Amino acid sequence: MDKNEALLQEIYKNTTMGGDALIDLMDKTQNPEMRTEMTRELERYREYSSRATNLLAERGLKPEEPGMMAKAGSKIGMAFNTMLDTTTSHIAEMMINGATMGIINIEKQFNENNPTGEARKLAEEVLDFEKSTADNLARFL
Repeated sequence: MDKNEALLQEIYKNTTMGGDALIDLMDKTQNPEMRTEMTRELERYREYSSRATNLLAERGLKPEEPGMMAKAGSKIGMAFNTMLDTTTSHIAEMMINGATMGIINIEKQFNENNPTGEARKLAEEVLDFEKSTADNLARFL
């Protein structure tokens, strides 16, 4: 796997899991402004996931789905975290933590692989999005 492929796979996994998490959390919030923010973020995650898929396809590759354990862990963690607390503030905190994890994972791949071209451009866009997401969500804390 070359340096761009590893990064694209990480972007795909990150944006897919981020989108899945938002779908799970949307039902938990009653705040219309938070729902609007979540919908906006979901659209962006789907866009980035699609772009990563297309860039991988150009290389003759398919995106690697997040592992079953990662998906299950995420779902169980969210269910547990929202069992007793579905306040807007708590959901915002969970989303900020998720965005931060995404930043860390993509930054690691970015720094290890020093990507080029479209992979680099997409990674930079996703990182900017994740950082702005965390900032935008702070108003709900």
